[in-house]
Amino acid sequence: MNAKRPFIASVISLLLGMTYSVGQTAEPAQATPLPAPFDMQKAEAEVENAYAKAHAEIKEYVLWTARTFGPGGMWLNEDALAALPAPAREKKVQHLTVLLEEGEYGRHLCAGLAEASALKDKRLLPGLIKVAGYHQADRDYDCRPKWMAVAAVARQESNEAVPLLVSLVDHGNQNIRQWARAALSRKTGQDFKQDKRAWAKWWESQGNKPIDDGFLTPWVPPPQSKH
Repeated sequence: MNAKRPFIASVISLLLGMTYSVGQTAEPAQATPLPAPFDMQKAEAEVENAYAKAHAEIKEYVLWTARTFGPGGMWLNEDALAALPAPAREKKVQHLTVLLEEGEYGRHLCAGLAEASALKDKRLLPGLIKVAGYHQADRDYDCRPKWMAVAAVARQESNEAVPLLVSLVDHGNQNIRQWARAALSRKTGQDFKQDKRAWAKWWESQGNKPIDDGFLTPWVPPPQSKH
């Protein structure tokens, strides 16, 4: 009877997908660390450090976003993914790059946008700009992915994103226009509110390439919103 035990153990191991020997304990799979729990004090520190020169309204808007969306995981602290091992981080960046660049616009992108905001990897910028630049001139659309992408772009502090951000400072959705203004304030230390031409003039005065006029036209509401 005892001679059958190794055979039975081997069969059970195969059925369960395990490879440990008789008498050994199976090692549990290593789980990928989840984002760190939201910390409002860290959000406040980010505002004080990164938005030091921003208008009080912008500071409060960033804090409002953190308080409102942080507990549900749709807003992450800057270091929320700092514990990710290098291979897991690289895998996530590659996944999010494909998701944001090739995925259809929609709320299914939101969790990934929150993670992209915390990762702050430059390879994510093209996808973030794509989502932030989504627009339908002839109809209303869900603006949450768009403003979350703008908020993620804010942490990138990229020259490449400035023309798009300027184009959004007068957007009809409050989240979008406030976050575009916040992103520009964080990047430049300036605040020209919804004045696109003032933003463009200042940007060019700093030795940057002029912003195309297509980004400076006033925001126009979709037809069904005019009433």
